[in-house]
Amino acid sequence: MSLLGLLAIAGILISATGGEQVSVVLVAIVLSAAAIIVGSFLVGYRRHTKRRIAPALVASIVSLALIISVAVAHWPLRAAYALSRASFDAVAQRIRGGERIAMPMRSGLFTIRRAELSHQGIVCLWTHPNPSGSTGFVQCRRDYVPFNLWSIIRLDDRWQFISED
Repeated sequence: MSLLGLLAIAGILISATGGEQVSVVLVAIVLSAAAIIVGSFLVGYRRHTKRRIAPALVASIVSLALIISVAVAHWPLRAAYALSRASFDAVAQRIRGGERIAMPMRSGLFTIRRAELSHQGIVCLWTHPNPSGSTGFVQCRRDYVPFNLWSIIRLDDRWQFISED
């Protein structure tokens, strides 16, 4: 696998594992710059060796497009969430029922490090708990997210991925 492919996969994995939105965008900027540099070297090398540059150019463009699409659409996180939603709903039902759940636990494709019912009655599945502001999934309406938000990715009508400030 080429270095360009590894750069694209790194961006996809950071998003799919629940990286905080601003961090994903910043990493995508760095990965995009790296993809441009690596792609430029590949194109230059192929030109120097008098080989076709089209394969290196296409690989560079595809890698860059994948990295940018991750930062803009957060599609790896959305796909991982879609595969995990049934598990999230089951855990939320257990929490609302008052069951104590041992942490950390796997829920779908994510590791939940803290699960709680907030003062507003919202189920929170924190993937990255932090006293200064946690990151994870909250079960609430799109138009009512009563948290001190640093970032939010609206996943559907019931679950949102947030980072608290």
